[in-house]
Amino acid sequence: MNENLDLLDDIGLVLSVFVLLFISYFHLRNLNDERTWDRKMGASLVIWLLLYFILRRVQEISPSMGIDDPAVSSFIVEITAYSSQLNFYYIHLFLMLLVPIPFLRNGWQIGGLGVLVLVFAYIDRTALLPDADPHYNSLLLPSFLLLAGLVCFSVGLRFLLFPPDADDKSEQAMAMRRSGFFALGTIAVVMDNMVFRAVGFLDGSANAWWTFPTVNYSGASAGYNHAMITLTEMTIILGSFSFLMIGFGIGAIYHLVKAYRNEHPVSLATVFSGYILFIWLLIIFRHWAYVSQYATWTMWETPLDDNAAIITALSDGFTFHLIYPTIALLHAVKFGLITIESERDKKILRVVALAVMVAITAVFTTLLEIIIPVPDILLAVACGLVLATGWERYLIDALEPDEEMKTISWAWPGNQRRMMIGVNLMIGVPFVIKLVAGVVW
Repeated sequence: MNENLDLLDDIGLVLSVFVLLFISYFHLRNLNDERTWDRKMGASLVIWLLLYFILRRVQEISPSMGIDDPAVSSFIVEITAYSSQLNFYYIHLFLMLLVPIPFLRNGWQIGGLGVLVLVFAYIDRTALLPDADPHYNSLLLPSFLLLAGLVCFSVGLRFLLFPPDADDKSEQAMAMRRSGFFALGTIAVVMDNMVFRAVGFLDGSANAWWTFPTVNYSGASAGYNHAMITLTEMTIILGSFSFLMIGFGIGAIYHLVKAYRNEHPVSLATVFSGYILFIWLLIIFRHWAYVSQYATWTMWETPLDDNAAIITALSDGFTFHLIYPTIALLHAVKFGLITIESERDKKILRVVALAVMVAITAVFTTLLEIIIPVPDILLAVACGLVLATGWERYLIDALEPDEEMKTISWAWPGNQRRMMIGVNLMIGVPFVIKLVAGVVW
């Protein structure tokens, strides 16, 4: 089974690299084109997100790509740890606060956010040092990410429940559709694996409190006050995600019923609704497996048996290796972050669409092979059917930008070039440090 799970990881890695090369080519071939600043910024952020996921996966596959030499100085280890944190939080914060709706409207706000993340990273890491007094989990960065995420969540949920009329071509309606579509896609990435703890939080089981690798209880030595700080933040973080997932589950059902009655347009929101309901099935199944001891994990999310390994592949692995790169492609093409115009461009898009369809087929057949032993020839047959029946055309049609994706934009009040350079440096410098440190040591 481990071989099959490794194959699932490899499929996700290859798909991410393929999508990264596609987006990077169209984004970098002409940086001085007529795209607005938010489209260029969105393309850059999607590229950084894919680079983060690829580097993370490569370091898991090949330990030599991470710092594994015990002789490396503690300064290098700390700098690399800081860089990894900054890279992760900068990408996700800017993806939520700059592109769907530019919540950060001035350069000083971007700089202030960068300083806050750095300060919070220092406090969080200092509080968790072995010799820290008191030793506790301050959780400032996860709390800050959740606070920023609420902006994106509110935009997506409002759009899911109250979308503008499909025939409404007013600027307000088109802006709401563009922001809502982008917010829903961003949520699918930002919600990460925390969503699988929603039911566990609501019934108070260890499924939420002890298997989430970021927010574990502070030690008793921290004292009552600091333990209560961690407990309060954990409650807010996990509770907010739990109730948001309930809200999106209800919103998904509401939207699908309205779409069935032709009262809501069938759109990306419909696809997102189906995805959310599928995720809810995984949430309920994973929770049942944990509380019934059908599967067991360590506190750090490591599967302890075959059932746990399969469920992890179905939940965290499914979203990480298939959903994330697919959404990255969707964001880049559907929202006009990159421009595809010529016949040659469309042929390249078709090749990428074929690769995505084959990857989707490979992921599902690999998962099926883990659960029900089937011959390896099934993968070849399934992929052949996908290629022969032209399913990639449906994906290409779904990626076609709507009118609002091409026309709606927001003006930046300051120097756009300076903003672009500043944001890319804030994300790129920590990434390069992390990459170089992993290669050198």
